[in-house]
Amino acid sequence: MQIVSRQAHVTLSGDIAGEYVVVERGSDGELTLAPDTSITAIRKRLGTRAPTPEELESFWREYGPLMLPPDGEG
Repeated sequence: MQIVSRQAHVTLSGDIAGEYVVVERGSDGELTLAPDTSITAIRKRLGTRAPTPEELESFWREYGPLMLPPDGEG
């Protein structure tokens, strides 16, 4: 089992705002940042949340049959 290390995280505000992760730390203190693409950060940007188990069940009950390949294979 591989353990994924958590990257350092920063929140910027001002001309550039948002959630970022530190990609590289230079010996002189310079930081290279990249947008945080975690599901938590994406949901925060979009103002959404994870569906509840009841919402998931309802979704799959309604749309599951429509999610077959268009040519009928499957």
